[in-house]
Amino acid sequence: MAGHLELVDAPDGGYRVLMVDGEDVLMGLSKRYATVNEAVQAVEALREVAGTGLLRQGSADRYALLESEEFMMDRALAGASLKAEVG
Repeated sequence: MAGHLELVDAPDGGYRVLMVDGEDVLMGLSKRYATVNEAVQAVEALREVAGTGLLRQGSADRYALLESEEFMMDRALAGASLKAEVG
């Protein structure tokens, strides 16, 4: 049974893409995108990587680094959005 990708409004603003398997179980969650267009572009890139990319062994340190960078990017984007709304 094939799964699907779901574009959802993020509770903290913007949009996220969910990867859901055929039994409606969440398999993956994207970073936050500011616009629908950014999220759609990310899905296009994801499809390209998933179809042609190699699986490589990573490390816990690499995961922690990427997770912290995403957190910092999300915070920076949220701050920029608030400044734009207030300013």
